[in-house]
Parts: sequence; C-alpha cells; structure tokens
Amino acid sequence: MLVAQIAYNHLDPEVKVRCDALVAVPLTYSSTQSSNFVTAAVWADDFKSQLGTGTSHYIDLPISLDGYPTNGVPPEVPNVVTALNQYIATLQSTNATLTDQATALRYVLHYVGDIEQPLHCSNGISTNQPTGDAGGNGFYITGNWSNLHSLWDSGGGYLTDSISRKPFSSASQATVNNKVAGIEADYPYAKSVGSNPDPMDWAVEGRGIAETIVYKNISSNTAPSSAYLNTAQTTTEQRMAIGGQRLAKLLNTIFATNVPVVAFANVAGDNFSFSWGSVSGRTYRVQWKQQMDDASWNDLTDIAASSNSTSFSESTLGQPQRFYRAIVVN
Repeated sequence: MLVAQIAYNHLDPEVKVRCDALVAVPLTYSSTQSSNFVTAAVWADDFKSQLGTGTSHYIDLPISLDGYPTNGVPPEVPNVVTALNQYIATLQSTNATLTDQATALRYVLHYVGDIEQPLHCSNGISTNQPTGDAGGNGFYITGNWSNLHSLWDSGGGYLTDSISRKPFSSASQATVNNKVAGIEADYPYAKSVGSNPDPMDWAVEGRGIAETIVYKNISSNTAPSSAYLNTAQTTTEQRMAIGGQRLAKLLNTIFATNVPVVAFANVAGDNFSFSWGSVSGRTYRVQWKQQMDDASWNDLTDIAASSNSTSFSESTLGQPQRFYRAIVVN
C-alpha cells in the first residue's frame, strides 16, 4: 500500500482517473477491503489461494551462500517477472477487455511492490539446502521473526505500523500518509519520461541486494543484531521509494499520451504559433527543421506546462520555411 500511495501521488491527472475507473470495475473475486487504488494493491494477496497465483509473487534467482553450485536450481515459472510482463502487456493492449485490464492493474500494483523486496528475488543455496531456502523462508532465526523472509517482509520493523483494512479507515489512511511523507522526504520523486521496463532488471537488482546486504552479517538460528535491523529498515525505506516511483512512471507511460498532439497552428502577419495538449507539470521542448529530410532537429526552447494546453509562438521574419514539433522532456 505504501508503494501504491507513492505512485498515486505522482500519477498524471488523466492517468489517475483511468486507474480509479479500473479499480472500480467489479471482479469475480472482490472485497470492500480493496476498493481504492491504495488498498487494491493488496488484492493479489487476498485472493492468491483462490486464483492459484502463489508463485507469481516472487522469482527465486539463486545465490550460493557457501560455494555450493546453483546452476541446478532454476526459478519457477510463472514468477513475478513473467507475471509483470503479462499484465503490463494486458494494460497496453487495445484488445483487452475492461475486466482483464482491471484485473491486470491490481496485479501490477501488487507485483511492482513485491519485486522490490530482495527476498522475493532470491533463493539462498547451500550445502545443507541444495535446492534453496525459498527466499529466506527456510533461513530460520530467533527473536521477533521466525525466518529471514518474515524479517524482510516487515522491513526489519520498518513496516510494523498497524494499518486496518476492515474497513480501511481515515486513521489507516493517515498512517499510510505519514509513512509515505517520510519516504518522499528522504527520496523525492523526480518526474521523467517513462519507458516500458524489463522486470527482470528489477529482479536482478533485488537479487544483488539480497547477496550483498540481506544474507550478510546474519547467521541462521541466531537473533539479528541491532545494526542488521537498522540496515534492513534503511534498505526497506529505499525500496519502498523506488517501487512507488517505478509504479508511477510505468502507469504514466502506459496510460498517458506521451506524444503531444497539435491542437492549433496559425500564421498571423509575421508571427507563427501553435498549441498542443499537455500535462500540467511536464516540460516540453520545441524544435525545428528547415527541411523535413534534414538529419536532426534543432532545439528552440523548453516550456513547462501549467495546464492541459501549451502554446509557442515566434516571428517568421527572415525564415523562408520551418517545420516545428514539440516533444516531452520530463
């Protein structure tokens, strides 16, 4: 829910409307506990037993903990990478039904959060556990957590604030907002033009964190040190920020029309002007060419949009011919 709230804070206005509409679509498996964008992020957990999607929440990329070979332990399929690829494609499809897109959005909300947890991307292989520890579930510890996976699911204590979802109350939203405010203060959102990601890159990144941080400075059947828990909390806050920002950019990329569409162009006297549909807060760059087959475009100016329409004008004096375009910068 924290990942979803961060993302929701940074969705373009028309994207937010589109996502809210998809969350409101009735599904076979539904609950009042997941009736808005933030709580819908937990829907995939609520019904994973009924839907049979358990393995789609993680990918077990192997890590050798003691030098034992890992090449005989391939990750299960389906997994969180194949699932994200599937549901991103559904959201992009012009042929997908409304129900399919509504379902896909709920999965994407959840899985972009899941893949930021390092032990959802890794599997500790050792001589004693040659097929792995199931993402830390078989790495037993003492103290407040039964195993390493549960410790990292709670962020080493970072995610232990109580959030009631029965129903999701104003107090629950306040808890989410307070936690998100802290995350965003430490890791501010940087608006940029999105692109379709390769979720495997995210998984490999998570595996790297598991190898260099999660499995370091801790031994099985012992209690984690305070230094280890501090590292877990700091890392978790960073992963929440990264997940929320990735989710926002992904959905903005899928649902927003990133190519500006010219709405009006006019030559009046010695002045040329044109306008295009824009997204408030985004920056657009006006470029020109003398001939359409020129090798490259020339930059003129950057304009920060303050509304859903943005304009540019300049004098035509001394210009026998020019072609113009506007592109998204960030």
